[in-house]
Amino acid sequence: MTNTLVNRAFYGAALLALATPIAVFVATQSITGWNPTWREPTFHFYIVSACTVLSAGIGTALALSVQSVRTTRTVFLALGFVAIAMIFATHGLSTPGFIVPGSQYPYAVVISAGLSELAGAAFISLSVLPAAWPGARWVRDHGPHLMVAALFALTSYVAIMMFRPETWSFVPTERPWDGIFAGTTMVMLGFSAWRYWAAWRLTRLPGQFAMVCALILLAESQVSMYYGTLWTAGWWLYHGLMLAAFSTLIAGWVIEAIRAKSLVVFSRAIELHGELSRLTVADEAELTALEQAMAEKDEYTHGHMGRVAEYAAAIGREMGLDEHRMHVIETAGRIHDIGKISVPDAVLLKPGKLTEDEFEQMKHHAERGAHIARSSKLLEHVADVVRAHHERFGGRGYPDGLTGEAIPLEARIIAVADTFDALTSTRVYRPLRPWNEAVAEVQRVAGTQLDPRCVEVFMAWLRRTGQIADGRDTLVA
Repeated sequence: MTNTLVNRAFYGAALLALATPIAVFVATQSITGWNPTWREPTFHFYIVSACTVLSAGIGTALALSVQSVRTTRTVFLALGFVAIAMIFATHGLSTPGFIVPGSQYPYAVVISAGLSELAGAAFISLSVLPAAWPGARWVRDHGPHLMVAALFALTSYVAIMMFRPETWSFVPTERPWDGIFAGTTMVMLGFSAWRYWAAWRLTRLPGQFAMVCALILLAESQVSMYYGTLWTAGWWLYHGLMLAAFSTLIAGWVIEAIRAKSLVVFSRAIELHGELSRLTVADEAELTALEQAMAEKDEYTHGHMGRVAEYAAAIGREMGLDEHRMHVIETAGRIHDIGKISVPDAVLLKPGKLTEDEFEQMKHHAERGAHIARSSKLLEHVADVVRAHHERFGGRGYPDGLTGEAIPLEARIIAVADTFDALTSTRVYRPLRPWNEAVAEVQRVAGTQLDPRCVEVFMAWLRRTGQIADGRDTLVA
């Protein structure tokens, strides 16, 4: 209850903080004396430079986290912040009275501020485009070519703006075009924020929430950018909002970097949410696509979930369970470890023994997996099974410490299959166990960790199918 109250207080404070800038801008425009003029080109240059450096740093960090240029979601996200940095830099360098004469307002300073967010928003929205949408596959398949073209266009823009800014005089700056540009940018940023919000609801990662806040702040900056009067307090507000957006995102990512030591999880969570959104029926093909989102994080977990589903289904059939329970077993087996998407790579892929703190982080995957299942109407019926697959028959399991028959039968069956596959597969922290040793270990923990009845049925199936010799529990040659 205490954690719930703390969370509600935190999110309430965040919502208030995000709503404040619009209220402040309205106040500057409607209350006499609240919108003073402050013409300070030098300060403008420095605050724009600070925004540029932070945005470039974010884009660079994302780019360095990418394992392949075909990780298009992360690369497009990186390009979004790189685009803001490169285009906004021309806005700062063209500050009147700092580098260029004070009486001049070249097109670089006139259009680059709004254009930087428009271009950045376009790339960021490409990074969250649902896989089922028209054109999404084309973007994914041609991602590397689009990225090269984008970097060439950005570099060309900077060069032209610095040496021949009048070339861009064709870009309209008067109404209603300013409103069209601002509205388009806000729609794209709002769409991206909504997609990251949906992904955050699955993972609850601090970096995801920071991204939501940053995108909202950038969207709000459009209001004062286009409708504030030059050099007045309302106009200065957008610079502060951009700085706050980048600082918020970096703060969230610092927390995420300490926790997970990776930024790729942002694209993974979006991919997972996209596959959940596409899910129309819990059949093999669509569950395979859902598993593939997990495979982007950990190839072992991807293959492991499929094998566990096969073993669990064999136990269920051997027990003569009805069609509904068989469906629950197979579906839960296919996604039982999906909550590991929120486990830090440094923990999930650690080659050695986990520390106590790391194991606590790993344990949360059962609860998170149940939460992910409940987020889909087609998977919510297996949420309790996913949650309970690490409960122990004799107690002392997690997350709820259930015992015996209090653990759903489907979860007890999956626990047997899960244990056996883990023993007979190579893990990052140990090699696979010989088949006969795995069989002996499963039998040894029957009654303490595993349901003895489920173990007995599993052994009977292994013997009946010739995978162990009757009476010897060893691999058949």
